[in-house]
Amino acid sequence: MSGKEESRWDEEYDVIAVGSGAGGVAAAIAAAIDGARVLVVEKYHELGGVTALSAGQIWIGPTTQAREAGIEDSVEDVRAYVDFLSAGYGNTDTRDAYIRTGPRVIDELVALGLDLQVIEKMPDYYYPTAPGSKAEGRYLEGVPFPANKLGEWEHKTISNAGVSTGGVGSNVLSNRDLIECGGDREKLAERGIERAARSERAQGAGISANLIAMALERGVEFRASTTVVELLGTDGVDGVVVDGASGQKRIRASRGVVLATGAYDWNPELMETFEYVRNLYSVVLPTVTGDHFKLASRFRAAIGTTLPQGKSTHLGIHIPGEEWGGRKMYRHMFPGMPHTVVVNRKGRRFGDESFFHSYVAALYTFDGDKQDFPNWPAWMVFDEEFRRKYNLGPLAAGAPMPEGMAITADTIENLAEAAGIDVEGLSETITRFNQAADSGVDDEFGRGSRPWSRLSAGDPAMKPNPNIGPVSKGPFHAIKLERVNTGLASAGLKTDEQARVIDVDGQPIRGLHAVGNTAARLEFGAGYNSGMAVGRSLVFGYLSGKSLMAG
Repeated sequence: MSGKEESRWDEEYDVIAVGSGAGGVAAAIAAAIDGARVLVVEKYHELGGVTALSAGQIWIGPTTQAREAGIEDSVEDVRAYVDFLSAGYGNTDTRDAYIRTGPRVIDELVALGLDLQVIEKMPDYYYPTAPGSKAEGRYLEGVPFPANKLGEWEHKTISNAGVSTGGVGSNVLSNRDLIECGGDREKLAERGIERAARSERAQGAGISANLIAMALERGVEFRASTTVVELLGTDGVDGVVVDGASGQKRIRASRGVVLATGAYDWNPELMETFEYVRNLYSVVLPTVTGDHFKLASRFRAAIGTTLPQGKSTHLGIHIPGEEWGGRKMYRHMFPGMPHTVVVNRKGRRFGDESFFHSYVAALYTFDGDKQDFPNWPAWMVFDEEFRRKYNLGPLAAGAPMPEGMAITADTIENLAEAAGIDVEGLSETITRFNQAADSGVDDEFGRGSRPWSRLSAGDPAMKPNPNIGPVSKGPFHAIKLERVNTGLASAGLKTDEQARVIDVDGQPIRGLHAVGNTAARLEFGAGYNSGMAVGRSLVFGYLSGKSLMAG
C-alpha cells in the first residue's frame, strides 16, 4: 500500500484499542488521561469482553489494599511464588515488570476510580507448600458497582450472558459474598436480591462496568459490533480498517493500536494447533477467534507459547438445548464437591478433582506404547445425594436433569456398563473412595488437602473434609465430560515489558501493543493462579496506554 493511499483516512484518533475487556479499557484510560483521543472497538454487540464473564479476581501483590487490611506481603515473596509457578520457563523481564510495577498500576487505577477490595481468606493455589505463597491478601476484586451509573451504556454492557446465566453469584454476588455466606443458599439469595435492587454488578461484570464508566468519564469513545479486519502501516502500525454498521472505514491511530481481542477459543484449528485438543469448547464470547494472529502477521509478529497443561482449562457439562454461537454450550464444573468422582474409561480416578491443575495435566498424559490418551474420555460419576444437595450449573439442587444429560442406573455396576466404563475398575474406585470419605483423607490424590480447594471447590458443611463425601446413595449418575476453555491461551503474541509486540527479529513493532489473553503469558511461564488473567490485563493494558503516549 502506497503512502498516498495510507494518507486517506475516514477518521482519526490518537490511540485505538481493539477489544473492550479489562486490558483494552485500561489502555484507553491510561492514554485518555494523558490527553489522547481514544477509540475502543469491540467485535461483540455488547461491551465488556471476556472480563465481564469472569469471576473478576485480580492476583497481585503486595498491594495497598492488603496492607490496609493488615496482611503482610513482600515483593520478594511474590517473586518467589511466581518463580515457582513458572517451573523455570518464561520471560523474566516481563515477569519483573508485572511484579515491580503492578501494585503501582493498581494504585493509579484506584485513584482514577476503580473500586477494589481484598478477597479475604482466599489463599494462593499452592499455599502453604510453595515458596512465597500466602494464606490471603493477593486476591483483589471489584466492589459491587452500580451499573445505572453507566447511563445509556448500562444495557450495552455484558451482564448475565452466556455461561454466566443462572447459578449462584454469576453477576450480582462478589467473591467476598460467596466466602462469607459459606454456601448458605438463603443468605446468598438475600444478598443477590439486595444487589439486584441497587442495579449492582459484581465479579467480572462489575469490574468491567466500573472500567467502562471510568473511560466514558474521560471521553473515550466506544464502538460495538465492529470488527478490525486489517492493520495499516509500512514500517509500523498507523491505523486500522474496521467493518461495522456503516461498512468499512480506514481509521488512523497516530500513536498506535492496542490489540486486546482475547485468545482463540472459537477457532478450532488454532485450538488444536496450540492446545492439542480437538472439540475444546469455551465459556467465552463466540467472537473470540484469534484475530490478533492474522492482524499482526503482516508485521511479522512473533508468537510465544507456554504449556497447555499449566493454564485454566476445566471439565464441563452440556445441558441439552443450551447453545451459544451456534454450538453446544458447555458449562465448566468444579468436580471437587462431595459425592462425586471423575474417572477414565477404565473407571479409575486420575487426579485431585478439587484442584483443576491436577486433572488438567493428567488429561494430557500420553501412552507412547498404545498411542492414546488413557485419561480421555472422562466421566463425572455422582450419586443421588450430590444431585439433591448441589447445583449442576443453572440447575438448582434437586431439580430433574433434562433427558439425555446423564446416564442413570440403580447400581454402580449397571451404571458402568451403560456408560461404557470398565465395570470392575469403577466398582473398585467407588469402594476405595467411600473408604476415604469415612476418614476424610484421600491417600490416592490428596483431594481436599489444599486450603484453596477446601474454600473454592468444597462444601463447608461436610466434615471432616469439605471435598469428600461418599458416592453411596442410588440411583447413580454419570455425565460424559468435555474439556472447556476459559479464555486463557497457551499461545499469544510475544510482547516486552511495555506490552509492545515483538517481531521475529526480536524488535518491537512501532505502534503495536498487545495485552490480556492476546499476549503470550510468558511472565508466568508454565504455571497459572486464578486472578492472573485480569491482573495482567489491567497492568499491561495500563502500561501500554502510557507507553504509546510517551512515544
